[in-house]
Amino acid sequence: MFDFLLLFLVSLFPHAFVEYSVNVHVVHSNQVLNEIILEEVNDIYPNGNFQYNITIYVLNYSEVFPPVANYDNLSCPKTFFYVPNVSNLVINRAVILVLVNHTSEYYIYRGVSYIGYDEFEWYYYINSSGVPYKIVLFQKNEYGSVVSITTYTLIRSNIINSEETPIIPKDFKSIKGSSALLSEDLNNSLNKSVGGYILLADLILIPLMIGVGIYANKHKRNTCN
Repeated sequence: MFDFLLLFLVSLFPHAFVEYSVNVHVVHSNQVLNEIILEEVNDIYPNGNFQYNITIYVLNYSEVFPPVANYDNLSCPKTFFYVPNVSNLVINRAVILVLVNHTSEYYIYRGVSYIGYDEFEWYYYINSSGVPYKIVLFQKNEYGSVVSITTYTLIRSNIINSEETPIIPKDFKSIKGSSALLSEDLNNSLNKSVGGYILLADLILIPLMIGVGIYANKHKRNTCN
């Protein structure tokens, strides 16, 4: 069974993609950031691993971050938004998911991760395709108050429909030097909370941190002008 699943994934994944509309609601300031996140597989390897890119389009400002390369495992993806073993009670991902409810149409999983004193509570809604059609993320501060609510809504994926291709926003400005800005902003944030350390399980939060950081910085500049 495992060999069959692996062969199926190898045939499926050379150009697999998932694309999500992402809405980030910053509760305190009642600000909203809208993004598109595209995860697209570029290469697979004989050892069962694959390489994929994450590209983030910031709709509020018509800006796009350069793709960031990530690596994952075909039979048990840790970060790529695909769950081949849906219906299991526990899904072993970077953020471990536990089944909390299910219907005849989909399964609901919950996962929790932390950066410093902040808690990130994930809810995955997954049907039999293995591709989450919705993900909701609650960020809570050290007092348990909700800081932000992020909702991922599936736009399209060729894992579900092999004829589909990504929707690529046009005329977006490429953000140069984003890696340096991310590193500085992220390190400043982490130094205040966890001494500069970041866990692999939290790397999937980076796109959201980028987006919220952009929104906050631009809003601040616009207010000062």
